[in-house]
Amino acid sequence: AYMQVKEDLSSLSTWAKEGPLERQVFISHTGQDEGARIFAASILKPALEAASLAVFMDFENLEPGCEWSRELAFAAANSAVVAVVLSKQYTQRRWCMRELDLALHSRRAARKQQQPLVIPVFYDNESEILQPDEIVRYWQRKMPASWVDPQRWAENICAMKEERQFVARRILKAAKDEEVGVARRVVDAAVRAVPVQQPVEGTVFGREQEVEQLLKLAPGHLGVWLHGMGEWHTKLQQLTLDWLT
Repeated sequence: AYMQVKEDLSSLSTWAKEGPLERQVFISHTGQDEGARIFAASILKPALEAASLAVFMDFENLEPGCEWSRELAFAAANSAVVAVVLSKQYTQRRWCMRELDLALHSRRAARKQQQPLVIPVFYDNESEILQPDEIVRYWQRKMPASWVDPQRWAENICAMKEERQFVARRILKAAKDEEVGVARRVVDAAVRAVPVQQPVEGTVFGREQEVEQLLKLAPGHLGVWLHGMGEWHTKLQQLTLDWLT
């Protein structure tokens, strides 16, 4: 039997790694809800990866024989973005509720400067999910009080309501194109939240005709060159180049 000791905030903090957030995006979802699982795996994950984000997802990234509970806990606590696909069944899965708990509290409890961005996506109607009293009663019946904290878990779910800029307004099951639209909104938020992984040593500026020379300086530098500004020394090109530099 695993997790037989209830995790308080101080024990959650032990999962927070020193230094910057190591992972880019972690998708928290339940495989017990087929619709939510398909959305997470077939729409949300590809959309994030198309934006060049590294995505960690349980059934694709866990190696055979690994200690999966530790891997998921580490990912939830140390990802720059945690996308939470919320459904009624999510609130009834212990590991899902623990992942959300870690994402919301582990680094804050450890007093880390960088906090993850938690993006909720309500796959089911939010009125079916945001039932704090029902969540508390469910977990009080399901697990001993020494194992889980139903009140905090219910508060975690209700906290997701505050992130309305990321919430689907209607039930996602209604339309495939709406699922794609929601995925795009998650991607937009995630891209802004993921820190630059490599430091930029410097910036080089130049004209279209100087592309080859600029590319030689590419490692460690940010290259900016101008296209469509006319021939070699037009006034517009020169003014723009001077302004940039």
